[in-house]
Amino acid sequence: MRGSVILGAGPGGTGPLVWAAQNGKLASWLAAGVTILDRSPSMGGSLGRYIVNSDSLGSSYLECLDALPARELFARLRADAVTRELQSMRYGFPPLSLVGEFFRRFGAALEEIVSSHPGSAFLPSTSVRVLRLRDGGAVVAEVVTASGEISFIEARTAIMALGGRQDAARYLTVDLMPGVQLGDTDPDKILPSDKLLSTDGPARALAIFERAASRRVVILGGSHSAFSAAWMLTHRLPQVAFGPGDISILFRRPPRIFYWTGEDAAADGYQFNERDLCVRTRRVHRFGGLRGDGREMWRRLTRRPGTQPESRVTMAPLAESHFSPASLRRLLDEAALVIPAFGYRAATVPMFDATGRRLRLNADYGGPAVGRAARLLLAEGGELPNVFGIGLGADYRPWGHMGGEPSFDGQANSLWLYQNDIGEVVYRGVQDCLRQAARPPISRYLTASVA
Repeated sequence: MRGSVILGAGPGGTGPLVWAAQNGKLASWLAAGVTILDRSPSMGGSLGRYIVNSDSLGSSYLECLDALPARELFARLRADAVTRELQSMRYGFPPLSLVGEFFRRFGAALEEIVSSHPGSAFLPSTSVRVLRLRDGGAVVAEVVTASGEISFIEARTAIMALGGRQDAARYLTVDLMPGVQLGDTDPDKILPSDKLLSTDGPARALAIFERAASRRVVILGGSHSAFSAAWMLTHRLPQVAFGPGDISILFRRPPRIFYWTGEDAAADGYQFNERDLCVRTRRVHRFGGLRGDGREMWRRLTRRPGTQPESRVTMAPLAESHFSPASLRRLLDEAALVIPAFGYRAATVPMFDATGRRLRLNADYGGPAVGRAARLLLAEGGELPNVFGIGLGADYRPWGHMGGEPSFDGQANSLWLYQNDIGEVVYRGVQDCLRQAARPPISRYLTASVA
């Protein structure tokens, strides 16, 4: 029986492996048997399919190669031309196409390391269909290959890293205002931010504009995705002549903005309080703040020092002080394009306990996928002791030494955290499970005699 099965080979799923590599613990983990599977033909994830720039500095992708154990393991990758190009943008916001290519090569290097251990393997073009828990603490993953072949992988632990999903059922049925739901809008003009920001997003948007009578756009949300969508429309669609106020960003609460220091925020005229400062780094909105191009879009819209005003985009709270249900419905009806940007939920698969009962996962009912120990949460309460979750949509809430601002109440979607603090939590949880499985059972007769 393998020690671990990792369901997903993107930056989230490989994050705990990268933490282990940085700390000299990868070889021993792989010796216990690790099977990694992914729907794609290679490791590395899908960041390269997005046409916007990263909202993290280039350094956040490269730091995992700096620790001495990782330097030795990834020596060839460190010398790769793509790594050198990313290195030149260490203190900038590199395009995600470059980041995606870096992770494709990172994945190839990691796959080579994994395959060098006889008990470990990477299974490409393979999807998980069902996860079943067994008496005695085992987990069995039912998987299917691209050719349709079904097989079963038994392991002591499982790590769910299937990525995030924009939940259409949720964003179409939620009340934007009393009696106003996006589901009442023409579905042909709804393009979720995840699709807009991908490689074929501009072509999709352009096709919608070509059959529309206006150039009006409504973006719903106040996150990175919402402001990145506004940036993409104004920078990647030169064929569309947007006029003043044609693009509206509507949010339930004002966006929070990242600053390196409180002094930087004050110089930019940004108001904050002590609860907005990371307790570890003293950065303003370290976890929850807009960064990169989305941040600069906000700065232009609010006319911060040194910016050029952006008249094509406006933003307003989705509140009765600015809209009535009737005026919001009219705005949606008149828009050529509506972009929901309400964040992500963890992608899951059906899970069953040892009796065959379907388990109700918290993530499937709108709650966080994992708790503080990164174990999957159940909707009725409690957690699964040997099934862990990480990555986009998992909704891990950093705590303690991880730092963060006390006012933060969103999802910690950070590659750096996956490869460091959260990756360590998952690694240590897995190792605890493996140690417990290796302990000999205590005889019930011995227990009775001691009692």
